[in-house]
Amino acid sequence: MKKLLFSILMFSLGYAIHGQEINDWENPQVIGINKEPYHANLTLPSKRHSCGECESLDGIWKFRWYPRPEQRKVDFYEPSLDVSDWDDIVVPGEWQMQGYGIPIYTNWTMPFKKDQPRVMSEPPANYYSYVNRNPVGQYVTSFKVQGPMKDNTYYLHFGGVESAMYVWVNGQKVGYSENSMSPAEFNITPYIQEGDNKLAVEVYSYSDGSYLEDQDMWRLSGIFRSVDLWTRPNVHITDYVITAIPNEDYSKATAKINFQVANLSKKSRKNIGLEVAINGKDNKGKDVSYSVVKNIKKIASGENACVEVEFNLDNPSLWSSEKPNLYNVDITLSSNGKASEHFNNHLGVRKVEIKGEMIYYNGKPIKIKGVNRHEFHPRTGRTMDRATMELDLKIIKQANVNLIRTSHYPDDPLFYELCDIYGLYVMDEANQESHAYGLKNRELGDNPDWTKAHLDRAESLVARDKNWPCILIWSLGNEGGQGINSVAMAEKVRGMDSTRLVFSDTDREISDFYD
Repeated sequence: MKKLLFSILMFSLGYAIHGQEINDWENPQVIGINKEPYHANLTLPSKRHSCGECESLDGIWKFRWYPRPEQRKVDFYEPSLDVSDWDDIVVPGEWQMQGYGIPIYTNWTMPFKKDQPRVMSEPPANYYSYVNRNPVGQYVTSFKVQGPMKDNTYYLHFGGVESAMYVWVNGQKVGYSENSMSPAEFNITPYIQEGDNKLAVEVYSYSDGSYLEDQDMWRLSGIFRSVDLWTRPNVHITDYVITAIPNEDYSKATAKINFQVANLSKKSRKNIGLEVAINGKDNKGKDVSYSVVKNIKKIASGENACVEVEFNLDNPSLWSSEKPNLYNVDITLSSNGKASEHFNNHLGVRKVEIKGEMIYYNGKPIKIKGVNRHEFHPRTGRTMDRATMELDLKIIKQANVNLIRTSHYPDDPLFYELCDIYGLYVMDEANQESHAYGLKNRELGDNPDWTKAHLDRAESLVARDKNWPCILIWSLGNEGGQGINSVAMAEKVRGMDSTRLVFSDTDREISDFYD
């Protein structure tokens, strides 16, 4: 009996020790904790801060940097902790571009010891990570919440954080995220209070996700895209999908918008109105306007309503690189006749097909003249301002280029809005490259331990960017693995969007074309 008890005790102790050794950021099964589902941009990025629901938290935050995780201040998120003597750092912005650590450039060689899914194994002594094993940045800021809070739901939205992060609000742990180039959103309603609130974010330079982010580029860290607080009515639009497909002779087009409307209040809600207005010019230059009002009779507490709005557009103006014709889309949600939220978007009517070995766009064969573009600024790294972004696009247009590949990850949402306006096709690329293990590798590409992480990168790509007319092709990544995970990515993308082409550079069998 004693021997049995001793065995059980040793097994339990071993399990506990083993559990302590597996960090979230070294576990490919943990890609997020308490994150909201990915969704499309609710309003045009250029109008984000004119939207009454969105408050920017960008600016000067308090910051401390540590070379290794074990050196970090564990309780930095506590509300009572005074951080007034901490350094100032600009958010958004990577910390290497602001004097912390060093930028590292490498092609396919990992900046730490290659030992998936671990990032803390001892590398050669000449590596920067030999001493600076996995630098951690701790960020602190505050924000105010005005009442009455009971009528609202509050979301914290991070546009991009490299490579993994934990989030606390008022000392309470909210969640975790990895997948650097895609957004992370958290419902922070249970954690906030009226008045001042403390937001604390702990960012790790490397995570298991870094094995799928082994791109030929500068390796940087930190909160590099905007952070926003969204104050939403308890009944609100969580996502919508816009499609606008012309008929065979292009004399008409069917525009459909499928909405998801959630009721997060504690009781059923009735008489929810959804109004959509589309306006622009037809292909004869005539001003046209369409509007539809839908009534949602009832949404039970905690439930979602699916609402489809359909328009028949006569003589539609088509969107293309040569003629980027757009229709304005205005979306208004109301409750008992009173508007509760309003969003602006746009749509482009277009059709993409492959016939034989040619890509046809709006019924005509097109020749792709493409360029790879990294989202990068020489002084601010991956944090891009609008003026630089627009200058890039103008130079590209002047060079008679008609397609940009977002090598090798989804870009800032504003980039796609500008491509819609200027007229540039986009190959939108998933943040998936495991080059360190070789092209068409099986270690990650055919490993079920990594399926969840691959799918997350496919889903996040399409879910956020599905409504941009400029996107011609979904790329499943670059120089990655081959096997069950690339197949799963292709199936996921095609299941989410059948209106565009799918490309893989490592597996011809799942690619709609080969370059």
